[in-house]
Amino acid sequence: MDKYVEANMVFSMFCKNYTGLRKDLPIRLSEMAVLNIITHRDGLFTPLMIAELMNVSKPMITAHITVLEKKGYIYKEASKEDKRSFYVRPTEKARELVKSETEKMKGQLRKIEETLGEEKYQELLVALRDINELLML
Repeated sequence: MDKYVEANMVFSMFCKNYTGLRKDLPIRLSEMAVLNIITHRDGLFTPLMIAELMNVSKPMITAHITVLEKKGYIYKEASKEDKRSFYVRPTEKARELVKSETEKMKGQLRKIEETLGEEKYQELLVALRDINELLML
C-alpha cells in the first residue's frame, strides 16, 4: 500500500475515533469549542475574536452563538465601548458542561499517556502541534 494512502487512513481513523469520544454531547463539537474558549480563557470575547481563535468565518460563529443562546449555554453582554458590538458570556449550564467534558477528556488523555509512556506522549503532542501548524498554512 502507498505510504501516503496508509497515512491518510491512519489520520482518518484517529479523527473518527477521537471525535467519536464526544458523541454524547448535547451540542456540536464546534459549538463546544466556542464554550471552551469563553470558559477556559481569560477575557471578554466578541464573535470576531472567537472566529479568529478558531480560524473559521465570523458567520459560522454567529450561527453557533445563535444556537448556543437558544439552548441556554451563553448570553450576550453589550459592549460599553461600542454599542453595536457584544461579548459572548457562558451561563452556569455552559460552565457545568465544560467542566464535565474537561474531566472526561483529561481521563482519556491520561489513559493515552499511561499507555504510551510520558516520553512518547510528549513526542506525540509535539508532532500534532507541528502538523496543526503545517495544515493551517
